[in-house]
Amino acid sequence: MKAKCCPASLSKTPEELVHHARDHFGLPPDLMSALDTPAGANSLKRYRGNEARKGDAAGRKGDAAPSSYAAVEQWCEQNERAQLMLKSDFKNHTVYVVSDWMIDSETKWVTYVLTSEKLTTNLWHIKESGMPVILCVDTTHRLVAEGHSVFVCGVRDIAQKFHKVAYGVQHSDKAVAPNAHMLRMVAKEYLRVKERMKWS
Repeated sequence: MKAKCCPASLSKTPEELVHHARDHFGLPPDLMSALDTPAGANSLKRYRGNEARKGDAAGRKGDAAPSSYAAVEQWCEQNERAQLMLKSDFKNHTVYVVSDWMIDSETKWVTYVLTSEKLTTNLWHIKESGMPVILCVDTTHRLVAEGHSVFVCGVRDIAQKFHKVAYGVQHSDKAVAPNAHMLRMVAKEYLRVKERMKWS
C-alpha cells in the first residue's frame, strides 16, 4: 500500500485515501477491510505525517546547507560567555556557549556545548559533597534537521536524582574525537567554576 501512495494522495484524509486506493489500485478485499478499520486509518495517517516530515527535512537540508555552518558559527561567537558578560544582563542562569566549540563546513564537523553558571555548579556541589562523580551522558537523534545528535550531560546525587550540567550538539556520536572534545569542554567549565567557588 505504501509503495502505491503518490505524493499527491498523501494530502488526503485516511478515509479519502482508502477510497482512492480502492478506486485506482484494485487492492485485495482483505487489505481493503483492514484499511477500513480505525487502526488501518491511523497507520495511513502516521505514514502520511512521516512522509511529510521527511520532505520538510530534505527541503531544509537542501536550502541552506553551506550557509547554515556560517550561521551556527556566528551564533556560537555571539553567545560565548565572554561576549555575554559584556552585556549587563548576564546572570547565573544565562545559557552560554563554551568557548572551545568547533564548526567546519568542509569536514561537516559541528561540536559545541551549552551550559550556565548554575548548571556547572551542579557538578561542583556533587564533587564537594564527597560522593564519587558519575558523569551521565546520553545523545539523541532526529531533533535537528541537519541530522546532528543532541547530547545531555549531568550527574546524580545521593538520592539518585539527575542534575543537568550541560547540553550540546555534535555531528556524530559514533566517533571518539567529538565525544572526547565535548567532555573536555565540560571539564574546562568545571575547573573554572571550581576556581571561582574557591574564592567566593
